Amino acid sequence: MSITEKQRQQQAELHKKLWAISNDLRGNMDASEFRNYILGLIFYRFLSEK
Repeated sequence: MSITEKQRQQQAELHKKLWAISNDLRGNMDASEFRNYILGLIFYRFLSEK
């Protein structure tokens, strides 16, 4: 199964949006609080790849 160019663009756009959200959250939180959000995002990614 190959990834089409459109799918690559969608993944890149999602990646940019997630990083923007992460940067917004990180600016307002201590690292120990931010960890909980990152772990949730990693878990969500794991589920979405299965």
